[in-house]
Amino acid sequence: MEMSTSQPPAPPMVTAQALRFGQPGRLLWDGASHAWPAGLCLVCGGEGSGKTSLLKALAGQLPLQGGRLGYPHATQRPSLFWRDPRAGLESAESTRLVHDWVQAQRQLYPAWSELLWQTHAEGLGLAPHLHKPLLALSTGSLRKLWMAAGWASGAALVLIDEPLAALDRASIGHVQHALAGLGWAGQQAAPVAGHGPRCVIVAHWDAMQGIAWDDVLELPQQGPLR
Repeated sequence: MEMSTSQPPAPPMVTAQALRFGQPGRLLWDGASHAWPAGLCLVCGGEGSGKTSLLKALAGQLPLQGGRLGYPHATQRPSLFWRDPRAGLESAESTRLVHDWVQAQRQLYPAWSELLWQTHAEGLGLAPHLHKPLLALSTGSLRKLWMAAGWASGAALVLIDEPLAALDRASIGHVQHALAGLGWAGQQAAPVAGHGPRCVIVAHWDAMQGIAWDDVLELPQQGPLR
């Protein structure tokens, strides 16, 4: 008898039920619902469509005006990695050395993978910056640091906003390759010790050529999502 080689379906990781939120005077979601599975998920939309605001809502940084977020795969809110690349550094961390900041992440995330950190730090060219203070890093280098740490963190929910912005060509190639491996098929083919299912939600203006997304949510350019 032949054994089935089909992969188990990706479990649902985050659900938005009748969500309502937005900026003052502009509603972005008006009672809309969506479910994000484990794997690699895309939130796609143009400038002003609410991509970043959605990530902030999922991270708990933007208050909901209605509805709720659920986590079907967990008994409580799963571990989260999120850094807003547009937000300034907090004064307490701006003078912190990159090496020390990374060490703090190792302690913060029990499922941290040193192998993944070294792989992505090398692939993104972060080695020359490890002994610099965070405030000395360019916008692009900070984005690379946030992403490398997020992928290594082992967090069940990783939120990434416009990952290719302000990056050099070599880093863009590494990011695209890394994202492709975070899909559900990639998680099944190359599981990482200590990591359960992971949901990586990426906000970007297009689908990024060559990446197979497990889920795509298109945000309307005009009017709230209903």
